[in-house]
Amino acid sequence: MLHLRARRSGPVVAAWALAAVVLVSGSAPAAAADFSISGTVTYEGEPLRRYPLRMDADPNCAAMYDGKRVLSRDSLVADDGAVENVFVYLREAPEGAAGDQPEEAVRLEQRGCLYTPRIIGVRVQQDIEIVNDDPTLHNVRALAKANRPFNIGQPSRGTRTKSFRAPEKPIQVKCDVHPWMSAYVFVMEHSFHSTTGSDGKYRIDALPAGSYELVFWHEKLGEQIVEVEVTADVEGLNLTFEGSE
Repeated sequence: MLHLRARRSGPVVAAWALAAVVLVSGSAPAAAADFSISGTVTYEGEPLRRYPLRMDADPNCAAMYDGKRVLSRDSLVADDGAVENVFVYLREAPEGAAGDQPEEAVRLEQRGCLYTPRIIGVRVQQDIEIVNDDPTLHNVRALAKANRPFNIGQPSRGTRTKSFRAPEKPIQVKCDVHPWMSAYVFVMEHSFHSTTGSDGKYRIDALPAGSYELVFWHEKLGEQIVEVEVTADVEGLNLTFEGSE
């Protein structure tokens, strides 16, 4: 098991920390695209601040929480340091291989006046089903640059379908009606990506052997890049973000 440490270097866009890593586990290769990269992302340092959301700005939102306080979701770190919502992806696809093109749409829900999931990865031109599960009006504004931006109103209990024609990383999606609502969409040219859950774990499958740059992106902790040589399954490729001193 190998644990990489990455010092926090600014919000959203951070300087790259580049490390050379060779990890080999298991027997000799049995297939050209049969390998995986997996590990856990953690955080060490001063607790990341989470602030109360002003749900009372919309009585429909506040009613869903029965007066309970709701905290921001841009810095979700478990008691054991596991970091949720880190997008992990290959900076470039393997030569001649982009992975299977998904046929199903990716679902982005507006539920409880929050976007769920907060981070999604889609292929170029893959459909995104944007669903309003709430009994209130939302609007969906995509702050795209390489793609055409959009800003659509979405009444309660409605669904809209969108897609993007060009790769772009990441596109922020916001709700102007409820300014605390935010999500990020990574429009990818390949399918080799993963998003950490509440346990901080990620896994990328179906990789051919080769040398890759693995990118770890978090909206508050920044971005780090690790070089990986894959000749068999790569397990325990863990990364730790460190808070500023």
